[in-house]
Amino acid sequence: MLNLKNHKIDGQISTNNKPFPFVLLHDGEFGSAEKFLTWISQNKADLKNLLLAHDAMLFRDFPVTDAEIFEQMLDNAEFPRMGYVGGAAPRNQITAGRVLTANESPSSESIPFHHEMAQTPNPPKHIFFYCHIAAEKGGATPIVQSNLLYNSFVDIDPEYAKMVEEKGVRYVRVMPFETDTKSAIGRSWKETFQCQTKQDAEKIMTELGTEWEWLENDNLKTTTAVLPAVRFDEATQQKVFFNSIIAVYTGWNDARNVGEKCVMTGDGQYFDPIIMEKLVEAAQKDAVAFKWHEKDVLWINNDTVLHSRQPYEGARKICASISQ
Repeated sequence: MLNLKNHKIDGQISTNNKPFPFVLLHDGEFGSAEKFLTWISQNKADLKNLLLAHDAMLFRDFPVTDAEIFEQMLDNAEFPRMGYVGGAAPRNQITAGRVLTANESPSSESIPFHHEMAQTPNPPKHIFFYCHIAAEKGGATPIVQSNLLYNSFVDIDPEYAKMVEEKGVRYVRVMPFETDTKSAIGRSWKETFQCQTKQDAEKIMTELGTEWEWLENDNLKTTTAVLPAVRFDEATQQKVFFNSIIAVYTGWNDARNVGEKCVMTGDGQYFDPIIMEKLVEAAQKDAVAFKWHEKDVLWINNDTVLHSRQPYEGARKICASISQ
């Protein structure tokens, strides 16, 4: 049996005397994908415990050679499948089941730190990435532990942090009728809500507590219900900066949206630009950014870790999946 011990890689850090991310390195024991998938089934409980303890886990050099094996890996680990309803990023379906491309926004753009789908009432508990083609230059997926960012938020301005925690946050987004692949948040309302008609979209938005307004060219302006900006994570017994505030404020800019106006506190206040600048710096300070290798698989606890994307050059194909 493969020894479940951590291996050091460039960029890895230690927090609370634990490696982040935890790295499993294949020693050549598995001669086939089938043997590896069987091992995942047999060790799923231990692997999930490692993920819970370390917040993120990287599998390197294992025989994960395509999206189908990646999908089967997640199924064998018994991570429940989840539809990508409510996300802003343009994506393409890769497998018939649970695997999509990672954000399809232009390679020249960075994607700021966020918890996946934190702008929705029911975000996933986990997000997974598989590297099929590593970029020639750049293209890392930096990750940062959310409790560290919460602590930094309090250090920056404790009264402001308390106010945001108490009042929560709302997100505003104008969605196009057809997906705009030139925008990092260009997913159409049809793809966002996985529907084809305005009536079906309105039904879903009503269930989500989302307010809406139909605009010209069949664009759709949405304003979410008040959502938490800070959560207490029961599994790890810590407060986390669980939201998409940084990503929205700095990254939701396109022909339809201005990021600084797309996020506000629960009572309608826009965020202080000086505090936001310091938050961005804090996230970058504590982040881990390792270079992708082909066949890498990264498991992330979305409850406790924010992720992002660096700009890149050359071909790059990263697949993604989510789970409750």
